[in-house]
Parts: sequence; C-alpha cells; structure tokens
Amino acid sequence: MKIGRNDPCPCKSGKKFKKCCLPKDEHLSKKLDSILEENQQRENLYGKVKPIISADFQKNKFVAVDSTLHHSKKWKTFPDFLLDYIKTVLGSEWGNSELAKPETERHQMIKWFTDSSRYRQKQPQDGDGIHRAIPNGSLSAYMALAYDLYILKHHATIQKDIVRRLKIPDQFQGARYELFATATCIRAGFNIAFEDERDRTKKHPEFVATHKETGQQISVEAKSKKSSIKIRGAGQLINKALEKETQHPMVIFLDLNLPYNVAKKELETPPPNRVSKILDQVIKGDKNEDRYAMIIFTNQPYQYAKDDQLMFPKHVLSIISQNTKIPASHPEIFPALNQAALQDHIPNEFPKEE
Repeated sequence: MKIGRNDPCPCKSGKKFKKCCLPKDEHLSKKLDSILEENQQRENLYGKVKPIISADFQKNKFVAVDSTLHHSKKWKTFPDFLLDYIKTVLGSEWGNSELAKPETERHQMIKWFTDSSRYRQKQPQDGDGIHRAIPNGSLSAYMALAYDLYILKHHATIQKDIVRRLKIPDQFQGARYELFATATCIRAGFNIAFEDERDRTKKHPEFVATHKETGQQISVEAKSKKSSIKIRGAGQLINKALEKETQHPMVIFLDLNLPYNVAKKELETPPPNRVSKILDQVIKGDKNEDRYAMIIFTNQPYQYAKDDQLMFPKHVLSIISQNTKIPASHPEIFPALNQAALQDHIPNEFPKEE
C-alpha cells in the first residue's frame, strides 16, 4: 500500500512519514536515478562493458583488469594506463628488440608507438602536465589496439594465441581485426567462447558469442582485405568465411582496408552500388537462401593518415539477411552489433571515487 505523507512512519518511530523516512527515501531514489543515468550514459559511449575498476592508495593508482592488479604513480588519465598496459601485454623484451631495429624494419605496432609518442610530445601541456590533443592516425590506431586488448582481458576472454599472432608481421592484420570483432561483440553484450584452433578435423569460425540478455548464440568470422584502393576481392573473402561449419546464425565482420575517400564513395552511395555487386558474388545455399545472417562491413583507415594528419572517420555498413539459412530467434541483437561497431570511444578519465 502507498504510504501517505501524514501517515505514521512504518519504522515505528512515532513520527509522521514526511518527518521521518520520506526524505531518506527521496534521497535514495534520486541517488539511484543518478546511478542509472550515469550507467546509461556510459553504455551509450562505451557499450555493455564492465566499468573501469580503479582506486588511489599511497600515491599509487591501482587498476584491476580481470584478476590482475596493476599500479603506478604516473597514471593521471586512463590513456596513461593503457599506454603502459599494452607494453605489459606485448612484453618489454619483444618491444625493446623491435625498437633496436631500423625504423623501416620495425613491426607495425612499434611504428604506431614511436609515431604516436612523437606526436604526443609535440602537444602543449595543461596545468596538470597532461598532453591534450585530437589523436593523429598513429595514436588512434595504437590506443584502439591497447583498449581492445584491455576489453578482452577485463572480460576474461584474452587468448595468448591472439597476442602471439599480433607479433607476427604477416599475421598482424588478420589478428588485429579478429581482436576488433571480439571486442565489438563484448561491447554489444555478448560472452565469447573461442573455438579450438588445434582441431583440424573441420573448418570452424573464430568464436561463438552468446548474448547475455537473450541467450542468442551466433558464430562469428572476421576477415580483413589487403590494403588497396579498390574494393575488389571482398566477395571472395565472404565466401571463404562461409566455408566454416556452424549451427548458429553466421555474422561476418569484413575489413575493407580502403582509403577514406574511396570508402566514403563505396559505402555511402545508395544501392545499387559496389556493396550490392559484392553481395551478388556471395554463394547461396541449396534453397537459394543466404548462408550468412549479417555482414558488417567496416573501414578503419589508420594507415592512410600520414605523419601528424588527424585520424580519418571510420565507416560501418551492416547488411542483415532477410532470407537466411539459420535465422536468429532474437533479431534485436543485429542492431546492437552495428551500434557496437561504431562505439570507438575510449575513456579519458578514471572513475571518481565515492
């Protein structure tokens, strides 16, 4: 029953409700509304990811990533932490061995690191000694990589094999894109279960993702086209992805790897367009149905930004099949995946301590 303002307070203090517990309830309600609003804002920016867990103690900033605790006296911002975190993941021994090489022979990740370090040092400092600026291409690429590594580990899904493949130059592009696809699914509210890469008896997708709210499972495959000024070859990559065996709706992430102006023309032109022609190349099922449930075309032109040039905007274009071989019981997951692919925000600040 609703308690009236002038009714006796249910705590049996003998006072009227308005003079006793009502103000406390109103304060608690406002605080709860504030927390819910803050969580919604965080989800709109960063997706359905776990919040940053951090605390200050004895002049150190502590950050928990899954079950591991990291700390430093130097971290003033969350990107400060990420810049150290990626070094921990990749290993200082490997990083130093790459830095010892001539610049032209270094791994792409180390090129991003050195270029972004130069760029950051050129930026003016504020009163707290923090360099603040819009990221250039190298800094955007390096920070996005660090953040995706953090997201996977923070959700207990990091695989040693992904880190191993990232360090191999001719496997880096594919491994980096698989990392992006995995982090995107986490941002969309999925749990990740990687397939056993040692099982050579069948062709299987990168991983199976289970939506936490609906229980919907999807099979996910990630393909990255070699850098080129043309979109040609994308259809063959989709067909290769569809060779994988799956009992769940298939979601394919496809990195087009195009210069920004080319991607803008190809992906923003209304159908019929080049994407339509790509889909015409995709092999159908026995009953002329699509073997995919969704294809997410993305373009993140990090490598096309030269020197101190700012990062180009990225493109995301999702195609959802209306005649798929394995339909989803909960098709609302598809817009969630598209939204998560667009969520490239990285927190700047640590959460404020209560």
